[in-house]
Amino acid sequence: MILAESTYRGTTAAELAGRTRWDSFKAAIDQRAVFPLAGTLRLHLNRLEITNWENGRDITVHPSELVAVGNDFTDLYGRFLGGGSKTLGAPLILELRTGTTLYLLTNHRWFTERTDNAQWAGRLTQWLAA
Repeated sequence: MILAESTYRGTTAAELAGRTRWDSFKAAIDQRAVFPLAGTLRLHLNRLEITNWENGRDITVHPSELVAVGNDFTDLYGRFLGGGSKTLGAPLILELRTGTTLYLLTNHRWFTERTDNAQWAGRLTQWLAA
């Protein structure tokens, strides 16, 4: 049973940390420069499915594998890149028990830089608490 579904653009904290100034400049015009991965995010009762993550493979995250859920700007992805708004473009951040941190833009609308990240952060926080 799918509880929620959305498109996403994604990357990892490690990839964001390795970006160049040129990448940041390009991202001011098009987020695909720093969020190269794209697919579908599906929340099920017992897992979060992220399709087409790396090399076309899907990944599955179970509640026990998710350490934290956030929706804020960071040093790696600041407000300027997120469209200048204090909240609208803030990424959905998933910290995994493996040490990997995923940055996602859900249902990203490139022209306005709006996303559904706040809704997904709330949804995932409730999912973890259940």
